[in-house]
Amino acid sequence: MNTVNFLFGIHNHQPVGNFDFVIEDAFEKSYKPFVEMLENHPKIKVAIHFTGWLLEKIEKKHPDYIKKLRGLVENGQVEIFTGGFYEPIIPVIPEDDRIGQIKKLSDKVEELFGKRPRGMWLAERVWEPQIVKSLALAGIEYVVVDDTHFKNAGHYEDELVGYYTTEEEGYTLKVFPISKRLRYLIPFEDPKETVELLKTYATPEGKNVLVMFDDGEKFGVWPGTYEQVYNKKWLDSFFNALEENEDWLHMSNFSRYVDSARPLGRTYLPISSYSEMMEWSLPTRARANFESLISELKKDGKYDSMEMFLKGGLWRTFLAKYTESNLMHKKVLYLHELIKRGTNLSPETLDEYWKGQCNDVYWHGVFGGLYLPHLRAAVYKHLIRAEKLIDSLNEVKVERLDYDKDGFEEIVMKNRDLGIVVDPDYGGRILEIDLKNEEYNLINSLTRRYEVYHELMPQAITHEQLKKMGQAKTIHDVVLTKEEGLEKYLNTDWYERFAFMDHFFGNSVTLNGYSASRYPEQGDFVNQPYEIVDESTIVRHGHVWLGAEWLPLDVEKTFKLREKTLIVSYKIHNKSNRMMPLHFGSELTINLMAGNTHDRYFDWGEKNFASYKGEFDSDKLLAVAEYEGVFVSMKLSEKAKFWMYPIYTISYSEGGFEKVYQGTSVTPTWKFELVPNGEKTFWIELTVK
Repeated sequence: MNTVNFLFGIHNHQPVGNFDFVIEDAFEKSYKPFVEMLENHPKIKVAIHFTGWLLEKIEKKHPDYIKKLRGLVENGQVEIFTGGFYEPIIPVIPEDDRIGQIKKLSDKVEELFGKRPRGMWLAERVWEPQIVKSLALAGIEYVVVDDTHFKNAGHYEDELVGYYTTEEEGYTLKVFPISKRLRYLIPFEDPKETVELLKTYATPEGKNVLVMFDDGEKFGVWPGTYEQVYNKKWLDSFFNALEENEDWLHMSNFSRYVDSARPLGRTYLPISSYSEMMEWSLPTRARANFESLISELKKDGKYDSMEMFLKGGLWRTFLAKYTESNLMHKKVLYLHELIKRGTNLSPETLDEYWKGQCNDVYWHGVFGGLYLPHLRAAVYKHLIRAEKLIDSLNEVKVERLDYDKDGFEEIVMKNRDLGIVVDPDYGGRILEIDLKNEEYNLINSLTRRYEVYHELMPQAITHEQLKKMGQAKTIHDVVLTKEEGLEKYLNTDWYERFAFMDHFFGNSVTLNGYSASRYPEQGDFVNQPYEIVDESTIVRHGHVWLGAEWLPLDVEKTFKLREKTLIVSYKIHNKSNRMMPLHFGSELTINLMAGNTHDRYFDWGEKNFASYKGEFDSDKLLAVAEYEGVFVSMKLSEKAKFWMYPIYTISYSEGGFEKVYQGTSVTPTWKFELVPNGEKTFWIELTVK
């Protein structure tokens, strides 16, 4: 009789900082009922991976679930996989962190379930050849990646019926390919289709194996899947189908299969991830063209034969595509250097630092990721906390270094209460304002960018319409929206959003044009380089457009920290021999985490939600996010006209298109006139209350 082997696994993960109600919902809809279904089907073998942060949450709140799972491990029905404890992208963190995070989760798995894991789940299946050594040193014997990785290495579909051995610097690792076809069938199509596919790989020798290993949230959390998987009993039917064909369809554990089957050979995999990720990571223009190419090939029936030769981008491109992602990543590397210099590092410090490496917030595809401010806030919280534990500051400390690794120096300035990063090379902006006690980055915003998926908005359907369709659909096959009318929020910024961005406005500027990023800019300062004068002062020798010509103008900025106060002083110097009527604004982006809740507001004598759009005259402003304990006052050397508006992005995630508050643009503006060679000075003071 022809037989085939089937290895089935699920990966359960929630990002660090996700809301407790979201985690509990996933537990009730997916993690719990999946294991209960396993108990009803003792012949089914499954590998399960939990990220460490989620595992600790479940252990604390649902100890009976852990006990039940341990029983399934002990009877050989379940094999637990390890990985990075806080689910980092393994190749982009330092090697000692890779090994440390994996060993931490392996220790936890062994503690809870009595067996040390041999296999590993690789976060987002982001593979770079150098990680083989790290994984081997962490005690990993085998890992699962996508069949895409193997196809990009030149392997054809019929060669992906087992595992291969790979090597780096003499360290070896076994690698299994995950079947993309099975990922798309399970749990969206009739179980018979999976069985029929598996049957085509059955042979008299019975050595072939196919692997399905994918998100556990597909089984109950993704839109429409709870109804399909449990209420309509898809999972029960699937397990029944596997059991009914056990005479030729053999389920096994990864460990048992590895012990009984030889590798198919040696392979060297290129830098890869799953195919969708490599599309998402491409720069926007290239992504649009790549997706058009794929559509054309599918239309012409050529895609299947060409897929192995089509490689998108690489995960690291997210760090180039999104400055906000790069800054979090470079803060990790900055802290790694501080840790290397330090002595007597506490386990708490290392743990906080590792939490800040959780991958979800560093990228964006069909999941919210980088676009979710609460996840960015969580990363900053843990990294700021780690930095506090590393530093012992009683006075202001200033460093000049290439903080963001762009080839130009930044200025890092911090004391016990505050920390800032000044980027002279792009508008002399402040990239980060860390409130140490609150463990909060006051900026933490996101530039409004064009995304390729914005073109799909006219095709989007609501969740109510999806329910009427009566069948769960993979998130790659249906376009959803959480609300209608989102098109009016689609604005694209021409400069990146941080703090103390210097604007000179043209005569026809309006708040509406400014908020839509469609207005006349009179100067060349916003996104242009400043020069470092000393450790606290930068200057740009720029120009403003007046009377149909460019006139020379200098803007000098000085940054000072005094206990809980940041002072930014301006000196604007007319370098021409003409009178200069000027309209100047210094824009800050302040993220209070929600636009329309009573505990997050701005107060200038009048109190308004963070979503307020308007203008007012004042020399002071209070920004409050009560839940986070943030109370920051702004004081000006002289009264200004404030322009204020909320920043919304339209992103696409597994739940569909949604409007997300990314902070508030706060711009005090002044109109004044400078005589030839004249100067204007003023200051803006931020104080943490």
